[in-house]
Amino acid sequence: MGYWLFHILNTLLAAALYTLLDRYILSLFFKPESDKTIWRVFCQITDPLLRFVRYFTPAVIPNGFVMVLAVFWMIMLRIFLMLFALQTGLTKLGG
Repeated sequence: MGYWLFHILNTLLAAALYTLLDRYILSLFFKPESDKTIWRVFCQITDPLLRFVRYFTPAVIPNGFVMVLAVFWMIMLRIFLMLFALQTGLTKLGG
């Protein structure tokens, strides 16, 4: 049972990570006030996550850096999830 839970959580974290990275790449091509559908969809998906990270980020950190922190925390969560799964035997290293 735990084996599936690990993979579901890992997939959700990976999806959040890659969605944040995609939004960053799109931000290079679209202005923040753009009305393009793809941009609005990525903003709607990632804004709650960015607000959550912003809540725990000191006010000294500029808003543009919050996305970098969100990506960092997604990577760290995936690493911690893997280490937890290895320690508890939910998954095995190598196959």
